[in-house]
Amino acid sequence: MGCAVGLELRRLGSQVTVIDRNGDVGHGSTSGSCGIVRRFYSQPGMVAMAHESHAIWADWSAYLGPIDDDLAVFHRPGMLFIPPRVDDGVRGIVAEMEKAGIGVELLSAEEIGKRYPFLNAATLYPPKTVDDPEFFEAADERIDGAVLEQDAGYVVSPGLATQNLRLAAEREGARFLLKREMLEVESSAAGFRLKLSEGSLEVDAVVNVGGPHSAIINQRAGVKIPMETRPLRREVHAQSNPLFVEGEGTSLPIVGDLNAGIYFRPESGGRDLIVGSTDPTCDEPEWLDDPDECNPHISELYHQRHLLRLMKRFPDVRMGPARGIASLYDVTLRDWYPIADRTELPGYYVCMGTSGSSFKTAPMLGRLMAEIVHQSAAGRDIDKDPIRLELPRTGLSVDSRFLSRLRGGLQSTGTVIG
Repeated sequence: MGCAVGLELRRLGSQVTVIDRNGDVGHGSTSGSCGIVRRFYSQPGMVAMAHESHAIWADWSAYLGPIDDDLAVFHRPGMLFIPPRVDDGVRGIVAEMEKAGIGVELLSAEEIGKRYPFLNAATLYPPKTVDDPEFFEAADERIDGAVLEQDAGYVVSPGLATQNLRLAAEREGARFLLKREMLEVESSAAGFRLKLSEGSLEVDAVVNVGGPHSAIINQRAGVKIPMETRPLRREVHAQSNPLFVEGEGTSLPIVGDLNAGIYFRPESGGRDLIVGSTDPTCDEPEWLDDPDECNPHISELYHQRHLLRLMKRFPDVRMGPARGIASLYDVTLRDWYPIADRTELPGYYVCMGTSGSSFKTAPMLGRLMAEIVHQSAAGRDIDKDPIRLELPRTGLSVDSRFLSRLRGGLQSTGTVIG
């Protein structure tokens, strides 16, 4: 997110310094992202932002311009969403996607059985904990159906994508200060003085893109946001893909299964599956006060939880040894959508609450933040006169109010699916 904001600010002519306490960009929570790029969202503004970003990922080299680096790869096997039920809300999302020109189908349980015979079409809702006595009981009812987003996909290496953005930003003139932690933010009429773990910096404006540390950076700057964000510890586990055939790959789509409480996608060229949680209410979330206290090691609790739920939906999967990663989300508690906005402190901006569902929209959030910074600096009150951002690749547009710090709660599943 920081590299995308930096690149877009440079393209508008700002002098840009990107500060990262890690040894290189993308080495924080971004390196743990599953990189899924899809447009199925409850909120029309996010559908539009994700659709424009999808077009950017599909033509990544053109967006970046020339860089001396391997490029992140965008695979598009499609994504199947299995909701708790196919109701008017789901049909409304499908209609919004169709209106935006996205290839989407509403499939019946019978059609899913024909196209994806390896998936169990029983309803598994509501998800249960693995120690629930009813967890292994066979379901009598079938799912209502599912939504197929035909060309959804995933970025193979979010870390490499971040490095791509860095090189593009550096080519444009951005400066990167690595292994520097932001310790203090002092404001004055002339701007800001940033005290770093090594040295200091005087700037006209600050954009907080600190991910799971964003709330702490706000505290150090004395800035309060009307909506709370918190770090949430997550684990993603890997398992062999039973559909993989050497030399032929796999026919597996990405699956977002709110019905069963998981999502999964191919990994390692299709040899593996990676599976994570869609935050069913039966699971106790691991909210952290201090992101630096995150346990970086995977656990048997998550291994059992993720794999057993996966096996219920995908019976050919077999439980193997625990493999995976643990990292953090930065979550906006009210609705799980980002906050991309100015603050009450002039010259101080935030792009936070972005983890989990917003990696895909990094290029467009970068563009939106650049416009917010430039137009606010020019005297525009975006609270009263919000920005209308045109999306040239899709012909859509979005209003900056939908990600404002002052918004009401957006329509949302309240999960990573959005």
